[in-house]
Amino acid sequence: MSAHPARTPVPEPEHLPVREEAEALGDIPAATTTTAPAPDAPVEVRDAWWRAHIYRADREPQLTVRAVLVGGAIGVLSCAASLYSCLKLGWVFGLGLTICMVSFVVFNGLRALSRGRLRALGLLENAAMSSVATVAGSTTGNTVVGAFGGLMLLNGAMVPWYHLAPMVFFAALMGTLIAIPLKRSIINEQQLRFPSSIAAAETLRSLYSSGVEATRRATVLLTAMGAAALLSVCRNLEMMADNFKGIGRPQGWLASLSNVLTPPGEFPLGGVLNPLSWHGIQGRVMGVSLEPGVLFVGAGMIMGLRVALSMLAGSLLLCFVIAPWLILQDQAHALDPNWIKTMKQVTVDGHLVWNPVSNWGIWCGTSIMVMSSLTVVALQWRTLGRAFSGVFARGGKSAQRDVIADVEPPIRWLVIGIVPVGLGVILTLWLAFNLSPWLGLFAVILSFAIGFICARSCGEADMNPIGAMGKVTQLLYAGLAPGQGGINLLSAGVTSSAGGACGDLLSDMKCGYLLGQSPRQQFLGQVIGIGLGTCIVVPLWYLLVPDLKTLETYNPPTATMWKTVAVLLTAPKRMLADSAIIGMVCGSFLGIALPLLEKFLPKWRPYLPSAIGFGLAFVLPNSFQNAFAFAFGAILMWVWSKYRAASADRFAVPLASGLIAGEATAMALCSIFGTALLMLHDAGLI
Repeated sequence: MSAHPARTPVPEPEHLPVREEAEALGDIPAATTTTAPAPDAPVEVRDAWWRAHIYRADREPQLTVRAVLVGGAIGVLSCAASLYSCLKLGWVFGLGLTICMVSFVVFNGLRALSRGRLRALGLLENAAMSSVATVAGSTTGNTVVGAFGGLMLLNGAMVPWYHLAPMVFFAALMGTLIAIPLKRSIINEQQLRFPSSIAAAETLRSLYSSGVEATRRATVLLTAMGAAALLSVCRNLEMMADNFKGIGRPQGWLASLSNVLTPPGEFPLGGVLNPLSWHGIQGRVMGVSLEPGVLFVGAGMIMGLRVALSMLAGSLLLCFVIAPWLILQDQAHALDPNWIKTMKQVTVDGHLVWNPVSNWGIWCGTSIMVMSSLTVVALQWRTLGRAFSGVFARGGKSAQRDVIADVEPPIRWLVIGIVPVGLGVILTLWLAFNLSPWLGLFAVILSFAIGFICARSCGEADMNPIGAMGKVTQLLYAGLAPGQGGINLLSAGVTSSAGGACGDLLSDMKCGYLLGQSPRQQFLGQVIGIGLGTCIVVPLWYLLVPDLKTLETYNPPTATMWKTVAVLLTAPKRMLADSAIIGMVCGSFLGIALPLLEKFLPKWRPYLPSAIGFGLAFVLPNSFQNAFAFAFGAILMWVWSKYRAASADRFAVPLASGLIAGEATAMALCSIFGTALLMLHDAGLI
């Protein structure tokens, strides 16, 4: 360390030494005044350092016309793939990292064809284009398939496009506005991790980096990406063979290759590791297994030990303690017609598999996340008050101290925008779907809470739990509008769409924070993406689902689940199990207690579980399987940092980013391949 740090010039962000770059990410404390401030430094000091040494949007183009046009073009393809995947499989795969790399390759190829006449796509342009394409492709699709698909199954009729389009647009735009007051608190002040955002930033840096040290880090990232992608492709060989077989064109060579290279999808824990064996119960609990994937391992390396271990503790409690007890209760009341089973059971390869999440864990887990997030909001009332106190401030002492005010989306944008957007939501719900204005107003207010929960979940655990949050709204509206399944579905669609958009924007802003993007331009890019996405997803929905019969042929898991919950909660007789209600009460108590303990006993914080991580364990479809992978990655990172701190500082983030990007990209491309194959066959082209 230099004895005179003030004489050492601070390099540009793209050439930061390894230690300084790690400090900029908040991974290690600052050592001198020339490097990034410590993570516990005042937020004003960290903001000033970021503006001086990381921010680069004043020197490089970001939200250019060509970035928007290319992002929209890629958004059309990604939207079609996501919408079809959600219809057929019940989930939407992430495309952010894939789009970053595809655009980089495409633009370099076009530049080579133009013999250098086409200007290369800049780092910030690539990030902005990826954001537009991702928002256009996925933010609106899950809501359309879930809420409106469920409504179609419930009522047996299509929703007119002039009702669907404004609902999709206003709900997503409302979530974008909600993200404005959360950005500086969650990203600048609390420095939440957003593992996938860090992976995206690291991947983009590697694509555009130069120098010996940067080359080494890029080599680690690309090697990890290649290995993870190869493993993912091997895991999907059987699915690709089934795709060809499903359209009547079986490929024998692909099936043979699949038999040799495809690893088992999971490794169930048997014997004494099977919690049901302790009680003499046949079968196993869903998710009590290990899988050969590395995406969650990489995310766990970035996530941190506390959140990952909290998820593992929650999954152990759910799968090894609560699930066996619930199954025993089911069996004890098997002959009682008034007893409602707490868990669905399915048969996989002749074995009975119990799912503790479907009808029980989701209620307990969402209660933990909702109440903990609302408690955090209540504890931060002074911070939020200061943010809103200067809504229309145009100068003064406080404005002079805020060195990033001119690049952050101002709070007045929320105040000015929420009135017309909120009215748009309320009027659309009222005029198009006969939802009374006061119920529409409640949906708007509830969207703020749901948006905050989704944002914190993305930041702490890299998950955007829009499905689980939709269930919260469905439960509340079951009491406000009893027996009205349509209202139940539409209100949940509004809040889940808003929550998803809020989480998406803050994830993009975390990546932009690390790269030096302008948050204002990121906000505008999100708005453009929502507009493009609405124009894309609505006609695509009617092309893919022209009538009820076509929707039923897809056997859509997401739409069916939304409809089932609506019927369950709006039935004349309450259908929710007593044990689920008890779980909600216990989850609410725990969700309130944990943030209060963190606030008033700060020395205990490292030893207290993260409420978001603990609650997510009750919501994840394969709870133990996923939580174990997260925890394994976090423990691996902790051991590496403890015994090889220097190499961990240099290569841990690139390695984790490569694992995330490799598996996510390969999974997305394999899914797009299968989706395209089925779409071409359905259209009669092959």
